[in-house]
Amino acid sequence: MASLTGNALPRPGSAGENEFVDFIPPIGQTLMDGAPSFEEPYVKLIVTYFENARHTPGNVQDRSLPSITPAFENFKRLLKVLAPTSTFNRYSTHFPAPYITQSIYMTHEPFQQEDWSALRHTSDFKDFENLYEIEVIVDQYPNTTPTPTLNRPLKLALFDMDSTLIDQEVIDELARSVGVSDAVSAITARAMNGDIDFATSLKERVGMLRGVKTTVWEDLRKTITIAEGARELIAGLKKRGVYTAVASGGFMPMAEWLKGELGLDIAVANHLLVEEPTEKFSYPHLSGLLDPSYPIVTPELKRETLLALAAARSIPMHETLAVGDGSNDLLMLGTAGRGIAWRAKEKVQVAAPMRLNGESLADLLHLFGPEESSVRDEVRLD
Repeated sequence: MASLTGNALPRPGSAGENEFVDFIPPIGQTLMDGAPSFEEPYVKLIVTYFENARHTPGNVQDRSLPSITPAFENFKRLLKVLAPTSTFNRYSTHFPAPYITQSIYMTHEPFQQEDWSALRHTSDFKDFENLYEIEVIVDQYPNTTPTPTLNRPLKLALFDMDSTLIDQEVIDELARSVGVSDAVSAITARAMNGDIDFATSLKERVGMLRGVKTTVWEDLRKTITIAEGARELIAGLKKRGVYTAVASGGFMPMAEWLKGELGLDIAVANHLLVEEPTEKFSYPHLSGLLDPSYPIVTPELKRETLLALAAARSIPMHETLAVGDGSNDLLMLGTAGRGIAWRAKEKVQVAAPMRLNGESLADLLHLFGPEESSVRDEVRLD
């Protein structure tokens, strides 16, 4: 197999035959390299490049031209290394936002690689990302797609809550109120890394919460912060007609609150039992037990929630999205049409089908194309 190590790829800004684009359209327009015939079966890859420079929002105003041009052209060379029996041509390139570029690559030749999670962790792929200081998400279009010009349809999106749609781990905040935060946080970290069974760890941590005042939820609603870009992401998905849900290993009072704050369609989370005042605790408080009449939101239940929501709405799995950060999210990430580990633990980033690190969840909107009512300008290269 060929290799992309050494000087196989020209470095950004270097002179040479790979600097081929003489015209760069404004942000929001599309470069069309030419329209191949779509009468034959084809495979399409939608490749989105996220420049690491987007992590410094103050620089966005300084950008006049996309600096990623060498990367989206040379990705064809990377594809030749990863898929040596197929020849992909770049059909179009779109610049939806500063520091984000999206290209479509197509081939009529046989190509069976539908799971990119393994190829994404090859040294060649990592070298490519490091060379151009980017993160790359590769989305292989389902073979049922009728048109080459649109992004993959999206009808259902399921999110984790803690450290995904909100910045904190709620159970750690509950523990802080009764002075056991260090012990609970240590178990949480091990559970999110997949070092211990989630259900067992949850029961152990909930047991430490006995005595927490039931008024704690009112306090948390004042201190919990919704993740950067979460409101914009959910609003953008709703405008596209996407059914949105949260499935959390946390607790229903906060999941219901978040559902209302973001306009989510449904919330699934764990239920806690409450005790009336006792001799030890003179106020209503958490009992330290989960409500046995409700199932624990395990990794398996998150996946089942995704499958059930899709089945109830006749949504094919390739039109679903799942986003999370912990090991208990991996099953739903692996089941969804697009499963994205967002700012995830290292083990999760390695195992997830896709991964993205950034400052704003709104970045994810650029994976799904414009709203149906939007019209993108196209600039063809003769």
